[in-house]
Amino acid sequence: MIHSIKQLYYQYIKGNTMVERFAKVFSVDVFVRATNFLLIPAFLHLMTQEEIGIYDYLYTFVFGVAPALSLGLYVSLTKMYPLYDNARDKGRMLFTIHTTLLTFLLIVFGIIYGFKLDYVLFEFLVNQPIAYQQYRFFILLAIVAMIYNVFLTMFFVSSEKISKIQRYNAARCVIGNIAVFGALFFLKGDKIEIRLAATYIIEFLIMLYFFRYFIREMFCQFSKTMMLKSLKLGMPIMFTSIAYLFINFADKYYVQRYCGIEEFAVYNKALQFALILPVIFNSFQNIWLPLMMKEKDLTVLRRKTNRIAKVVTLAFFALSLLIVFGVWLSLQWNIIPKEYYEMVYVLPLACIGQIFASLQLLFQYYMVYFEKTYINFVVSVVSSIASVILNYFAVQHFSYYGVITVMIFINIIITLFYYFRSHFYINNRLRN
Repeated sequence: MIHSIKQLYYQYIKGNTMVERFAKVFSVDVFVRATNFLLIPAFLHLMTQEEIGIYDYLYTFVFGVAPALSLGLYVSLTKMYPLYDNARDKGRMLFTIHTTLLTFLLIVFGIIYGFKLDYVLFEFLVNQPIAYQQYRFFILLAIVAMIYNVFLTMFFVSSEKISKIQRYNAARCVIGNIAVFGALFFLKGDKIEIRLAATYIIEFLIMLYFFRYFIREMFCQFSKTMMLKSLKLGMPIMFTSIAYLFINFADKYYVQRYCGIEEFAVYNKALQFALILPVIFNSFQNIWLPLMMKEKDLTVLRRKTNRIAKVVTLAFFALSLLIVFGVWLSLQWNIIPKEYYEMVYVLPLACIGQIFASLQLLFQYYMVYFEKTYINFVVSVVSSIASVILNYFAVQHFSYYGVITVMIFINIIITLFYYFRSHFYINNRLRN
């Protein structure tokens, strides 16, 4: 038995670049993510169910809007970074992509906030009495911070600066949580505003500090050719994000509209605990993605991807059981308030949906590999239309159980599509 374990270690772990890098990043991510998830019960005791519901809805709004305003350039950076061999060309590419992103954001925010179009959007998306004016500045700050957090993370991933990812995530977790809990304990006033302000002011400041590593690699020379290439790769991703906004937001919109903000808090908390699964997968994806983009042997790449899919499915199924049991135990011991007990029934369904969401992402990146990102847009449009229609009927007949079932169904269909489509492109390339 011991001999077999040693043999497996030397065959699959010792000297395996992907495994070793994943272990380094994941060790910090476990600390960061575990801390964030373990602190959820503390927030549930510090804020009322209504306050939790409103804060979560505002966060969902930000989480949906931010990718739609990123131009998809974080994907362009990931794909283009390995293409250049020398530091000067890499620096030109980084400068070009960042200048393009910054210019776009200044124009968009100038128009939206100058003409107060965000009020129109928010009133359309929200059916609850939420004082948007009070939170407006911090929502803007949150959107900018979220866009650049992803952008900066993908730069560290592409440049394989593993230690920087570790430090960046650790700083966001430790400093951010100390600031938020300190603010909620010691400051008086609207707890939603306090939490928004503390969270995103700290997020923004930490992002600025670590952005110096990006600036150091930039070479201040704009390239029109690089800009056009980055937009060709990124724009379909941005339009995909806009379409996916309907998928990711439709369920929450309908739940808060037809079930109420307190029921939304229960539903969304179940989704948050289920997010443990894609969070773990994203840690792996940050290591796998640059290696995938550099792999030229498609036979090897397909074999590795299929193996990863099997491991993810089995591991995440086992982890889902642990998550559900942990939440149930927390409710029994009143670590999580009793008014959230209903999420025990929603959580298993949410975990199933997130398993397929992770597998979907694994095969979806083949569209980036083959530079077929327009496929992502087409899929997102079709699935978003289906999501909006199905959720409308599901929520009225089956409450949030209907909504979560729709999510599972759509994730399964999309996963199967990307699986067969990626194999189609691989087979075509191998035949040629």
